[in-house]
Amino acid sequence: MSQMTYCFFCWNEFPHSRITPINRVKKGESIMGHDHDPNLSGSDKLILAISMTLLFALALLFVGGAFLFGFAGLFQLFSVKYDTKSSLIYYIVLLIPLTLLFEIATMTFLIRVLPRLRRRWTIIISKIGITFLFIWIPLYLTDQWIKGITVPLNTELVAASLLLVLDSLVEKKHL
Repeated sequence: MSQMTYCFFCWNEFPHSRITPINRVKKGESIMGHDHDPNLSGSDKLILAISMTLLFALALLFVGGAFLFGFAGLFQLFSVKYDTKSSLIYYIVLLIPLTLLFEIATMTFLIRVLPRLRRRWTIIISKIGITFLFIWIPLYLTDQWIKGITVPLNTELVAASLLLVLDSLVEKKHL
């Protein structure tokens, strides 16, 4: 039985003997039996970089918009008053990076704490409690730093609970 190798570019199977070592490739000859050149020209790299930047910006706008409209609806339900719409936008703009920082802190903390616990229910309760706390802290800090909006504690706790449920629904691995 001969050893089969897969092409890096298209995952087609071809015999091992067809692979040409790079130091023996002549000019104009393909390396792995392909006619296309994997190297990109300068303009192709620029187009790729701009496309990836726009895709990243679009993803950030989508997440920011979801947060903005979600919190605007939540604040409307709980009759939270804010001075201007810009204070709500500042609230979300400050909340997103704080949430990302605390998400990293949550993962670090969970990685250090959960392996030390033995019982399954202790692990589940600890994970829920730690995650809830690290979701609530950015909400509290953002409320304290933005002066144009005052969010009551019960609204912060409801928002943290909703974000915890959303986080557990999005999470791929469950305990």
